[in-house]
Amino acid sequence: ATSVAILAQAVLDQLVRPSPYPPPARPVVFAAMAGKLQKRLAADIKKCGRNRIWLDPNEANEISMANSRFNIRKLIKDGLIIRKAVKMHSRSRVRKNLEAKRK
Repeated sequence: ATSVAILAQAVLDQLVRPSPYPPPARPVVFAAMAGKLQKRLAADIKKCGRNRIWLDPNEANEISMANSRFNIRKLIKDGLIIRKAVKMHSRSRVRKNLEAKRK
């Protein structure tokens, strides 16, 4: 019976012992998922993808209160929600490398 108690204590020590590694660094997320609905609605209103929508992190509380399309339109008008510009996909590097290959 004593060996079982020792084994049980060893298992408990393994479970309770803190990890020697630091906790993973978390990226700054807009109010911890509060912006998911708002992003979806804004993307639908602005007719673009969710990645193109920018929510003002300084106004996270006000944006998280918006739960309807009407409220999202108001926030877009106020400039708290913005549709980001399309990212450029430049071919300058490709042209330079092709020129180097030709030589």
